[in-house]
Amino acid sequence: MNTLTQKIPDMNLAHFCAWLQPIVNVSLFARRERLVTLLSSHAAHEALEEAFRDFFEGYCGLAFELENHEDCLLGMLDAREECAHLKCRVAAVEAVRKASPLGQEARRMGGVIVDYVPEVKVAELSAEDFRILMERLVHWELFTVRKRMVKLMCAAPDSAANVPLQVAGHSSDGVDFRLQAAFFEFFVSYLELEQCLEDYEYDSDDGLELRPEVAAEFEQSIAERKAGAKTYSLEEVLREFEGE
Repeated sequence: MNTLTQKIPDMNLAHFCAWLQPIVNVSLFARRERLVTLLSSHAAHEALEEAFRDFFEGYCGLAFELENHEDCLLGMLDAREECAHLKCRVAAVEAVRKASPLGQEARRMGGVIVDYVPEVKVAELSAEDFRILMERLVHWELFTVRKRMVKLMCAAPDSAANVPLQVAGHSSDGVDFRLQAAFFEFFVSYLELEQCLEDYEYDSDDGLELRPEVAAEFEQSIAERKAGAKTYSLEEVLREFEGE
């Protein structure tokens, strides 16, 4: 069965590893290494800003891979008695989360459809505070757990038993059990990273030169509006999104 359409709890180990491949290989992890190198070499603030822009876009890529599966993964996590410590961490995230899923997506995309405005603007941080934030992000648990996941994926047998994940891994010695446990740690750490970044207002496109084709679209939109084309209020746009 195609892992793109198969439900995660119904996957066997081989399918689960295939599903994890694009997640552990998003650009965030390579871009984090660049940021680590710049920090360790005490690079100029401008170089760190550019590297963080790439880091943030990589984080958005990871969010894209995981956001549609969040409810399913939370349900799987909730069903596991051995994951009580991770459930407590999820509860802590949910207790302070301010933005809706739509608001979180808009924040990542630099859009204006938000239901929570962060108090801290990344662009207004001092060079020292910006560096402190970068140090905090690159040492996030997510990156350590990802390395463990990759090792376990490489150790998985070529031909895994056709046993669904929801009942597999009865022994803590098995690769399947350890990989699932590592992934849930990875997933919870991602939720905590998402929550951390929610406190910061950041637009990765801010300060970039406007591409000619985008500028042309803006000019056409302005011309259509002057010609009497219908415009939409923020409330109307929100209602349209909520109705989908």
